[in-house]
Amino acid sequence: MAEKIWHENFLMYMENIVKNPIYTGLAIERKSDGSLKWVTSKKSKIGQQRLIWAQNKALEMGLDIKPGVYAKVMYELHPNKEKVCQICGQTMELSYVYLNVNFSNRILKKFNFSADIFDTIYDVTDQLLNQGTSKKVLKEFYVKYLSLDLDPTTTPMKEIIRQMEITCREGSKNALGPGAMSNFPDRYDGFHTYNRCCRSLEDSGRSKENLKSYTKDRRAYENWSDGNIHAANKFMGSAFFADTSADHIGPISLGFIHDSRFLQPMSSGENSSKRDRLDKTDIDKLILLEQEYQISAVSWFAQVIWDYIKADYQENAEPNLTVYRELLKKNMLAFMEVLWIILEETGENGQEFLTHFYLSTKMDNFKYNYVFEESGDYSVQSLRNITDSTLKEYKRFVRISLNSVQEFHEKDNRKIKIKISKPILKKIKKLVKMIQEHPYDSSNQILHIDIMEDIQNDILYQ
Repeated sequence: MAEKIWHENFLMYMENIVKNPIYTGLAIERKSDGSLKWVTSKKSKIGQQRLIWAQNKALEMGLDIKPGVYAKVMYELHPNKEKVCQICGQTMELSYVYLNVNFSNRILKKFNFSADIFDTIYDVTDQLLNQGTSKKVLKEFYVKYLSLDLDPTTTPMKEIIRQMEITCREGSKNALGPGAMSNFPDRYDGFHTYNRCCRSLEDSGRSKENLKSYTKDRRAYENWSDGNIHAANKFMGSAFFADTSADHIGPISLGFIHDSRFLQPMSSGENSSKRDRLDKTDIDKLILLEQEYQISAVSWFAQVIWDYIKADYQENAEPNLTVYRELLKKNMLAFMEVLWIILEETGENGQEFLTHFYLSTKMDNFKYNYVFEESGDYSVQSLRNITDSTLKEYKRFVRISLNSVQEFHEKDNRKIKIKISKPILKKIKKLVKMIQEHPYDSSNQILHIDIMEDIQNDILYQ
């Protein structure tokens, strides 16, 4: 069995937990390389020491030593009730605030709203209210669904949600669940190393439907896609794609945008078979959509090649679609490599530069609720209620985008290789120096755009 790769965010989380005085005396050892032996077994010496420690904590809290006590102890002790996922590095809450499949499906059916896997019951409530759902109707729905002994007309929404969480934590109902399940003493902090976002990678019985919107928005973040990414994510998870798969007409892995207006319904099998191929029908659609909405079908870093493809496509009765795909794929490889050089050579200044000029510009997308037509065209319905979870949603977008650059660079199984010419490398070296000195200078972005135009021309004409 291959050894698991532990995400750097999780490694940092482990060190922070071990150093926290809350866990003073909780047994743990280090390996010869200095890494933590986070996982143990209940019957091991370390496991038994952990049990004794938790039992003493339970007595201090006035809890009886009975089944379920360790989960209560470790939850109450956890410093911020948030845990990083060992697999993807994302943070989720340990409280019972995430919707299970049946509850999520019931909300979709009743309110035509599809919850993201990272949406808590608080997020869902805010968004339903923002899209016009009556607070009275929503409170009545919650109380009835979980059979709560509460009067929805007089009980505040916050109290209803608090009772929903308590009811599910105690096991009376299973509408809500935690970001990570309890697992003490096997895991030092008392919770599984993987969060619910990646449980399908560990638990064969995990429903893939719960990961639907998560995996889709993540691919757009990883490919630094332009377009209204938040609207696209919400449209993909809406009832418009019930029993179908949302297909990007232009594959985002080739540099096309992630935008609701450039999506189409397709069966899951057809979508899986299509992958990142282009066909004439799709190119025709992309050209027409550009004309209709007056926006480019590709992200900024692929514009030169896309303009070439459109001109060549319209001039040739039998265009070479394989060549088009290869041109775009080479450009994506080069773009990600330039991002990697920036981050590798400039560190935090590079992160500030890329975030300021390319990621923060998309933050406004996250501020609104949208109303969609079947075509994917949308209008702004209202401002979203900006909560801590809403801000985390944007921060997750930034974190995934930046982390993906290193992951992309480390892949060594690509059939297509890219070589950046010496003149362009010289420009990149100049850009690195400029970013190191002044990361927010707009001339940095101008030079970066110039570099990507040079790279595209090299790909096309060398």
